[in-house]
Amino acid sequence: MTLKDKVLKAHDRQIKLSYRLAKVGYDTFTGKLLRLRVYYADALILIKNWRDFLYIRKENIGDKYFAVDQAIMHSTHSQVQKLMQVEPQVRGNDLGIIRILAPSYMLNNPLSLGMNGNQHTGVRALFLQALPDPVAQADVLGNLVNQSLSEAANRGQLHIGDDLPGFMLQILHQLVFQISLSAEEITASRTYIKGLALASFPTFISKYLLAFKTAPNIKHRGRLIERYKQSPKWAAYLQTAARYRLNEHQIANSLFDMIHIAGTAGTSALLGSVIGVLCLNDVLRGEVISEINAVWNGKEALNGYALEQSTLMNQVILETARLYPPVRFVSQLAKESGEVAIAGQQCPFQKGTRLLGSIFTANRDSNRYQNPDDFDVTRDFSDLLSWNGEGHERACPGKSLSIGLIKVFLLYLFQKYQWNSITQVQWDFNNVTAVTPNDLVLKGFAQHL
Repeated sequence: MTLKDKVLKAHDRQIKLSYRLAKVGYDTFTGKLLRLRVYYADALILIKNWRDFLYIRKENIGDKYFAVDQAIMHSTHSQVQKLMQVEPQVRGNDLGIIRILAPSYMLNNPLSLGMNGNQHTGVRALFLQALPDPVAQADVLGNLVNQSLSEAANRGQLHIGDDLPGFMLQILHQLVFQISLSAEEITASRTYIKGLALASFPTFISKYLLAFKTAPNIKHRGRLIERYKQSPKWAAYLQTAARYRLNEHQIANSLFDMIHIAGTAGTSALLGSVIGVLCLNDVLRGEVISEINAVWNGKEALNGYALEQSTLMNQVILETARLYPPVRFVSQLAKESGEVAIAGQQCPFQKGTRLLGSIFTANRDSNRYQNPDDFDVTRDFSDLLSWNGEGHERACPGKSLSIGLIKVFLLYLFQKYQWNSITQVQWDFNNVTAVTPNDLVLKGFAQHL
């Protein structure tokens, strides 16, 4: 059976399931069991063919279709934008297409993306307090980035997939908690991030049958959270959290997820893609270097002016985020039951059904972007969907720091460091991981003399 046949046959099962769920109930034992079966059936295809999965269903079924556990996928720019801007939203404890079925992996704390009401508002306030303004603290960011890059220079190479996540973990822990991680802690945190999919198994499987994998990760999370409570910034976080009736458990675990998932997995993936873009495009790289030389000579401490004046660099980052978004799906829950038109049929859906938005296909929607698969820094990014857009409660609170950190890395990479060769630059559009050229290595990596 071809991949297309598998993808479309699996969707036929989803349509039939929608009618069965209308009879047996969405959240009944039978309903949950039926949904779980199709969730894993889709997951087996998605894990190794996620982009083809999206486009096969979009091109053969339509702009809306069922996916994973009876979720309704929205694939166009206008659909996803509308979905993001719904207020107030009802969220489930999901990470994109991944359902968190084993909350123990999160120490029984919901992801910030799964929080609602006062808890959601309080955690966002906590994030905004914890994340510094990159323009105001450009010199601090510069020193932290330089320390990381000097480590790579000592090894003589910068490996995108191996080095950047570790750098980001160290930098974010310094910024948010003023603590340094040991090499062992960084390795354990990276293992935790790589094992996030383990939380998609039911608790019994994740906690017991896969304990040899999950137990070390959960223990590391617990130990690191205890370190957070010793931070000189902890008292200030407690004061903010008290206004929203958040407890210590919620504070520490929410900040852990912010650092490890959005901060590290997200920002390091986008940084890697930006470096890959500039390695492949000699003309664009030369223009970026010219801008860097104009805004900062590398001799004095980095300042906010250099970040603010790096306008071409900003466009490069935004266009890279459009083509290679580190976060590819956005999710919320249906507030009421209803019907949806899919493949010419009116299919029932239930209250609590996941409504998924495919940021990847929306960012490449030809109705919104001309020649959407081309890299073009002159585009209008006013309604870019990466970072969940702007001006509403779903917007990413870390967008400015994410872009600022990437700018600082580029300023130092091209002003204070050099390399003599690179390996192949290739984005992975098959495996369900961030779209990043993880195998790219800058060889002969060293500081400028």
